[in-house]
Amino acid sequence: MKKLIYLLCGLLYTSIIFGHPPWGIAVDNEKNIYFADIMHHGMGAVYKLTHEGQLEILFKDFHAHNVSLDKNGNLITSHGENNHTMIRLNSDSTIDTLFHTDNHTEFFGGNSSYSPSGEIIFGIEKYFWKINQQGKREKLSEHKFTWNQTIYADEDGNYYGPDIGEGNGQVIKINKQGQSSIIATDLITKLGRPVDPHNDILMGITKGYDGFIYIAEIAGRRIIKILHNKQTETFYISDEDWFPTAIDFFAGEAFILEYKISGKHRGPRVIKVDESGKRTELFNYSTYWK
Repeated sequence: MKKLIYLLCGLLYTSIIFGHPPWGIAVDNEKNIYFADIMHHGMGAVYKLTHEGQLEILFKDFHAHNVSLDKNGNLITSHGENNHTMIRLNSDSTIDTLFHTDNHTEFFGGNSSYSPSGEIIFGIEKYFWKINQQGKREKLSEHKFTWNQTIYADEDGNYYGPDIGEGNGQVIKINKQGQSSIIATDLITKLGRPVDPHNDILMGITKGYDGFIYIAEIAGRRIIKILHNKQTETFYISDEDWFPTAIDFFAGEAFILEYKISGKHRGPRVIKVDESGKRTELFNYSTYWK
């Protein structure tokens, strides 16, 4: 019986890890790269990979799914397990607590972000919310998601999120007036088997330097570029059995966060794609420590 319990617990842990991998990567003006990892260092870690290729562990035992930068280039990230806390790491190494609660319905760190205008935003209970000036949650829209796991805000005041429970994977845009629209649908790759709702998902979102929205799609191991009129194209496919969970852009180059699940769990790793399409592995957790 004990062996069965341990096996079930192991399967549950695997489902949790790879049903909800980190989906945040951010690049600052000095080409330092920030990203999250929930596979190592206790409940997880947040890293800074300097432009010289040196890794700094900024937080340990910190269960972060996303990272953002504020308008001054300071790191914003959230702990999203047991307690839910959004913090800012300032350039002088001081830390500001932007919000803290033990109630995930007040603020959910596991699906949160920080908008370019300085809003704390998050998804929970099938809606998008922000923290208002009174420190309470306030709906961004009446749009109801079936199953949402990530949230993103652009510099124009628009909010974006995937809904993997509708249309075989959709991306919803909510404008500053709270009006919602579907900007892409039928995004999840069909693999000739029943859909796995924990692994066949849409993850990290960003807006590229070209003004288009990009999103990671796990089943197809790819980054999707969303064009006009709900048209899409594949921007990137991961090598071998890696899969991408997040993307950011800087000066025309793409920076992609990847993980691997076949065999041993591996990652994270960071891949740079330059304007010519050339790929360079900037960081791989497994080989870095060797």
